[in-house]
Amino acid sequence: MFKTTLLWLSLIAAIPGTALGQAGPSRSAFVTGRCAVEVAPDEKIECGTLSVPENRAIADSRLIRLPVMIFRSRSPQPVADPVVFLTGGPGNSALTGQRSGRNNPFLNQRDQVLLEPRGARLSTPALDCAEIIAAKREIAAGRLRAEAADAGLVAAATACRSRLVTAGADLNGYTSAEAADDIEDLRVALGYPQLNLYALSYGTRLALTVARRHPTSVRAMVLDSALPPEVGYDETATANTWRALNAVFDGCAVDPACAAKWPNPRGDFDTLVSRADNERLPFGLTHPSIEVRGAQVVQGVAAALQDPRRIPLIPRAVGDALRGRYEELARWIGEAQDPASFSWGLRLSVWCGEEMPFENSDRVRTQTASRNGLGGIDPRAASPEMCEAWDVAAAASSANEPVVSETPTLILAGEFDPSTPPQWGRRLLANMPKAFFVLMPGLSHGASFNACGGRMAFDFINDPTAPPNLTCVSKLAGADFSASAAEQR
Repeated sequence: MFKTTLLWLSLIAAIPGTALGQAGPSRSAFVTGRCAVEVAPDEKIECGTLSVPENRAIADSRLIRLPVMIFRSRSPQPVADPVVFLTGGPGNSALTGQRSGRNNPFLNQRDQVLLEPRGARLSTPALDCAEIIAAKREIAAGRLRAEAADAGLVAAATACRSRLVTAGADLNGYTSAEAADDIEDLRVALGYPQLNLYALSYGTRLALTVARRHPTSVRAMVLDSALPPEVGYDETATANTWRALNAVFDGCAVDPACAAKWPNPRGDFDTLVSRADNERLPFGLTHPSIEVRGAQVVQGVAAALQDPRRIPLIPRAVGDALRGRYEELARWIGEAQDPASFSWGLRLSVWCGEEMPFENSDRVRTQTASRNGLGGIDPRAASPEMCEAWDVAAAASSANEPVVSETPTLILAGEFDPSTPPQWGRRLLANMPKAFFVLMPGLSHGASFNACGGRMAFDFINDPTAPPNLTCVSKLAGADFSASAAEQR
């Protein structure tokens, strides 16, 4: 039941098949209806739409529609508080790809609910930006670089903004605070006394916002790969990548087999990135239009940092490529080509309103400099110039302050996470006296997407007063860097 799978994270409960009225004075309403995606026909899954104001600060703001999926508990007497899974991003869809609750252990005792984020792919309107996706694709393939890449993204953001605004979108309405109020309105409409929030990445920031704005509505939280509101994500984007890379290089150095095979993995990485920047290396990619430079090498390695199965193989992939054996790293580079299918308009509205106004723009701009040793890749969520083009109002300063909460919370972090480092999860303990922090050896972003993490999340939501049982954590093997000493197969 708890084997590594993403399905059980995304499933849903069902509610009585009647339309529900408005949730208080907010003008929000939930109505049952067809599911926004195809679901298993033999399971008790019900769907509907939550209508909410696009911008609650404006009295006559238009209503937008957010699809909802609810999986009914298998228990004849389910507990009253469901699990609500909050996806990452911002800009990811919560419902796309979700079909079945058959392998979802939460349904043994309670419902699980999914709400499509406002502005995401299946919402109406969806703040999709094909212009930005196209520019990101050119950047990933090495055909758009440096200043030209920055200019291309700004032009794409400008064009997308113009199109969305012309279509009637109020881009100031797409914030974490509004999304938190959407969740509260849905809770009231469905009649749940409290919610349990299970969140990933940016979803953890949203969960913390819900806990801040609606503290009595949240029974417990599981925060996987935490993104606290007060951190300066774009100021430290390359530092976070380097932290994870150095953990890999150090892991190889203390493994006898890896160290014997690759005595200087950090030096190999630096040399390969530099060499790729200065000559066209014969990677032999099946995508002939990809121009592999240092940035593409780093993109491939960075993608491997997100995969616990590939993390121990990074020294070998880099070392082999430096010695003319490109197959393994070439495969990683090819797989890293497709840009994330975010709804970029949602991403920019959240980021440019809540994050960029509180960051040091000079520090943000240095994150793509060639001297950072990462080939000039851009790991930032957005640039100051893109946010200037997007032109949304800055959030209140409180949106960027630490959350103080008494909500019982389990915080999980992956050892090699290049996006949300473990320190960010640990820092939450200072203001959350009922929180527990667990570092997951050998894992990365999405530290609960495995048997051990899934079991701890399940147990914690069942009893958030009990400290997590760390038995399975103590048995995690971690990253076995001796795998880099073996020959490619």
